[in-house]
Amino acid sequence: MPKREVFDGDEFETAWRGFLESLGEYLLIPQPDDRPLDQFLGFRDKVLALVREPDFVKELRRAWDTQTKGTQDHPEPYHLLVEELATFSRATRVAKETSEGKGWIGKWLGRGSTVTGSVKDLLANSPRLKAGLTILKELIDLFKG
Repeated sequence: MPKREVFDGDEFETAWRGFLESLGEYLLIPQPDDRPLDQFLGFRDKVLALVREPDFVKELRRAWDTQTKGTQDHPEPYHLLVEELATFSRATRVAKETSEGKGWIGKWLGRGSTVTGSVKDLLANSPRLKAGLTILKELIDLFKG
């Protein structure tokens, strides 16, 4: 049986930051054919600042550590979450380089919303995490249209 990959909290945190970077750099951007969406750019900046904030990341990391404690023999589903976050970051870079037109953005915003939902479902063990992840998912959905 192949050995399972086990991720630690640092790898989770790196994957989380990479996921947010992909959203901000490639997806949550002004849309030339939807100028009213520009009115949400300030909201976008505040939401991304919230979920990148050291205290928020620390709380998310604490939730990760709590949920994965003692899961070394059976790391799924939590360790698959790290893989999902990291894969999303790589995939959006590939999509940006290989896609033509803006159609790819909507598709990847939908996928980003799904990934955010995964993080929320698996780790939101406090009202603050639940609220932050909910508002991030809603932001992504607004940009998705």
